[in-house]
Parts: sequence; structure tokens; C-alpha cells
Amino acid sequence: MRQVLRKLAEDRASMFGLALILVVVLAAILAPILSTHPADVAEFHTGIRLSPPNPDNWLGTDRMGSDIYSRLLFGARITLTIAVVAILVAVLIGVPIGLVAGYYEGLGSDLLMRGSDVFLAVPQIVLAIAIAQTLGPSIENVILALSVTYWPFWARLVYAETRSCKKETFVEAAIALGCSPFRVMVLHILPSISSSIIVRTTIGMGGTILTAATLGFLGLGPPPPTPEWGRTIAESREYLPMAWWYAAFPGLAIFIVVMGFNLLGDGLRDVLDPRLRRASRGR
Repeated sequence: MRQVLRKLAEDRASMFGLALILVVVLAAILAPILSTHPADVAEFHTGIRLSPPNPDNWLGTDRMGSDIYSRLLFGARITLTIAVVAILVAVLIGVPIGLVAGYYEGLGSDLLMRGSDVFLAVPQIVLAIAIAQTLGPSIENVILALSVTYWPFWARLVYAETRSCKKETFVEAAIALGCSPFRVMVLHILPSISSSIIVRTTIGMGGTILTAATLGFLGLGPPPPTPEWGRTIAESREYLPMAWWYAAFPGLAIFIVVMGFNLLGDGLRDVLDPRLRRASRGR
């Protein structure tokens, strides 16, 4: 673990990504403290509608006269909550399915994988839009739509890794010693493939945030006046290019957090993936 952390610390891009993520997380946690107008994120102030950035409203105001800076801080809470919960549910569904299907062979394993193939056959965003449209706009429905969309990726990853790991000597030794299939899967195989799951989860966070913002942009996310980043960009369209700050700052927030997770995920992949380490040694 120390070696992994040391190598990760030497990767400047990964550390930059981690710094971006920490800044966004801290901003979301401390939103009531950091916000300049914490009580006005969902109220009308007709006298200052669409005001450009100024000392009172650092990032300007929106069509309701609400402070965009404050709405971005509280919107970070919604965005991160949707992404974390959706990824957690997807992992809890996909990892056990992939683990069981990869360990066992036969009709049951084939049915589980064919089921995941059905979900993978439909483009992610199309499936997420269809589910969210059917259920209606809300945070819970967005989380459900994203979870249903993303779990097959973890199932496929864990299935392939389990198939490969099952041939290793330590797994065969555990089976020969009489360990139960549950013990072999949970205590021997799962820890061995955890690095791939961690990398996929980290990179998946960025994609989940982007998809959640897309649903919000299409009006399928949390309903107004919720300060969700995607919905804010959608609301700003009719005021472009006059009120450029209305769309620019929410878009920049999405860009920063997605880039942070992608940079960190790339660094973790280089450090944790043994196949990449062997390839680098060969060069």
C-alpha cells in the first residue's frame, strides 16, 4: 500500500485530479458556510435578474436573481450525491453478479451474462433517458436510471477478472483445501480483483456525473428550483450570449469535477493494474 501511494503521489496529473475532487467535495460539505447567499438559492429577486459578476454576486445571478455562486455550491451536493449513490448501487448489483457468473460455469452463468448484454446493447444515455422519462423527474429516479444503466459494466469487468483469477494457483489451492465457493469468491478472488474495481469506479464517477448533468439538461433530473448544474445550463440557453456567465460557470464546474475523476482514475489504473506495470517493465 505504501508503494502504491508513493507511486500515485509521484504522478502529478493524478494529484491534480485528486486536488480538484477534494476542492469540490469540501465546497459541497461547507456550502452553507462558503455561500454568500445561502438563503436565496431558490428565491426570486427581480431587481438583480441576470446581473453580471460583481462584488455582491461573485459569479453573477440567474433569471430569478439568485446568486449563481451559491447555487453552484449547493448544486455540488446534489451532483455528488447522485453520482456516489448511483455508482454504489451499480457496484453492489454488478460485482456479485459478475463474481458468481465468473466463478460458476453452466446455464446460470450464461443467463446472467446474457442479461447484462441486453442492457449493454442499448446506448447508456438512451437507456437512462428512457427510464428517467418513464419514472418522472426527481433525484431518486435519476439515481435509479443511472444504477440500472451502469451495473452491467461492473458485471462484465468482474466476470472477466474472475474467470482469469480462477486459474491462479492460490485459488486452486484454496479449493483443494476444501474452502467453500463463497469463501473462495469473497476472501480470495474479490481482494485480488479489487484494484480493477477501484479503477473502474473512479473513472465511472466522472461519466456518471456527466450523464446526470445531461438528464438535468433535458429536464429529466431534479425539478426546479433545485440548483442542479445540468438544469441550470438548460435554463441559461435563452439568455445566451447576453448572460454568458449563466451557462459558463455551471459548465466549468461540471468540467472540473469530471476531469478530476478522470485524471485520478488514469493514475490509479497505471499504479494498480498489474498488466500495465508488466508492460512498462518490458519497455
